[in-house]
Amino acid sequence: MNIEVNGVRLAYETREGAEPPLVLVHGFGLDRSIWHHLVAKHLTKWQVILPDLRGHGGSDAPKGPYQISTLAQDLAQLIDQMGFEKVVICGHSMGGYVALAFAEGFPQRLAGLGLITTNAGSDSAEKRAGRYDLIEEVRSRGALAVAEGLAPRLSHYPSVIDEAYQLICQTSPDGLIGALEGMAERPDRTALLRKIDVPALVVAGEDDQIADLDNAKAMAAALPKGDFVSLPGVGHMPMLEAPDALGSALHSLMERVVNS
Repeated sequence: MNIEVNGVRLAYETREGAEPPLVLVHGFGLDRSIWHHLVAKHLTKWQVILPDLRGHGGSDAPKGPYQISTLAQDLAQLIDQMGFEKVVICGHSMGGYVALAFAEGFPQRLAGLGLITTNAGSDSAEKRAGRYDLIEEVRSRGALAVAEGLAPRLSHYPSVIDEAYQLICQTSPDGLIGALEGMAERPDRTALLRKIDVPALVVAGEDDQIADLDNAKAMAAALPKGDFVSLPGVGHMPMLEAPDALGSALHSLMERVVNS
C-alpha cells in the first residue's frame, strides 16, 4: 500500500491483530521485507505496521538530506492517517535513530520502544567524515558503493549478507545519500533515554561489527523501563540471523506494553 505523507509517497504494509500496533522500522539501505519472516512466525497476535522509510524500498526518494526527525514525522503522519493514537515503535540500526526521534517528537503517541542493534549517540567526527566520503562514492558509483562496503559487515552468515547486498543494490542512490546526510547530522539523543517512561527493549548482537555491545547495555540501563537482550553469535541483523530470539523478545515487549 502507498500513502501520501509530508509531501512524499510512503510504501507500507500492515498485518491485522491486537492493538496497540507495533511499527517495525528497517535500517539504512534496506526495506520492510527484512521483517517478513519474523512477523509471520512470531508476531501474529499483534497489529503490525511495516513502512519503507523515504528513500528506501517502494517509497519515494526525493533529494535529501533526510533529517532523522523528518523520517519520524513521516511515520507520525502515517499513523495519523491509519487512525491510531499510540504505537509501539521498534527500529533497527538507522531505524533506531528514527524511533528515538519519534519518542522525542511525539511522546504522547509512544506506548513502547524497541532499539535493535543501534545507538542513541551522534556520529563522531571521524564517522561523520566517513559518511560524507561515502556520499561522494555513491555519486560516482551508485548503490554498489554502499552494498560492497556495508553488506559484509552486517552478518557472518553468507545468506544474510547476500540478502542485504541485494536490497542495498536496489535502493535509490538519492535515497542513500539523503539518509547518509541525515545520519551524519543527527543530534545526540542519549539524554532522552532517561525520559522515556514506557516499556522499552534494547537488543544487541554479541558479534555485531557496527553497534557496540557495551553501549547497548548502557542504553538499556538508562531507560526507566528498559529490558536488555544480548544475542550470542548474532551480528547486526537479528531479524534474519536469530528471528526466533528477536521475535520472542518483541512479543514480550508487547505483552509488557499491554499489561503496563
